Amino acid sequence: MNAYSVLAKYYDRLMGDFDYEGYLNFIAPEVSGEGVDLACGSGEMTIALAKRGIKMTGVDLSREMLNCAIQKAKKNYVDVKWILQDITGLELSHKVDFVTCVCDGVNYIEKTKLKDLFERVKTYLKDGGKFIFDISSDYKLSKIIADNLFFEDYDDVTYFWSNSLGKGYVDMDMDFFEKIKDNTYSRIGESHRQYIYSRKEIEDLLAEWEVKVFDGESYRDVKAKSKRLIFIATKR
Repeated sequence: MNAYSVLAKYYDRLMGDFDYEGYLNFIAPEVSGEGVDLACGSGEMTIALAKRGIKMTGVDLSREMLNCAIQKAKKNYVDVKWILQDITGLELSHKVDFVTCVCDGVNYIEKTKLKDLFERVKTYLKDGGKFIFDISSDYKLSKIIADNLFFEDYDDVTYFWSNSLGKGYVDMDMDFFEKIKDNTYSRIGESHRQYIYSRKEIEDLLAEWEVKVFDGESYRDVKAKSKRLIFIATKR
């Protein structure tokens, strides 16, 4: 089953501890004008930026996630353009002021395709434009997530998330047990793969950009055990 075809329904609930507000406040000085949010998912960051008066477009490969984003945008009374597209084949009609890719979107890109994605982003950015994205760090994926099991239990659904470490990636298998009635449940599963990137690998691919890197939780300097890294790359 395609990644996020099931998870879309529960994504916002399971991401409840992600600091969208702190992240947005941190990047706010870097974003203005018109922006594109890649791998926008349920549109949480896309919509938050639009609510600040920024003209936004959200791009995602998952039709189910975009459907969630469309409904959320309507509830928030914001006008966002949504595009169903694989970001590795990014095509836009014009250049924009900034591009974002929040909450692991880059980790889903194969290593053979990441350089091309960065080049495509650069093509669609105005001179001096910003590319702001984050990754789950190599420390987090290889030392915390890999070969581990997590679960969440709610009244209407229980899910198990098991992970196995491969060579340069982590495979993630998710099983959702949706409550139908009483003690009857329906089981649905889907699989994800996230690629492990070091800070140096990313910086090497951004050699032609001006790049700043921050810890994704404190928004300060990166530490050896930083779980998330935020990159702010400026097109030269």
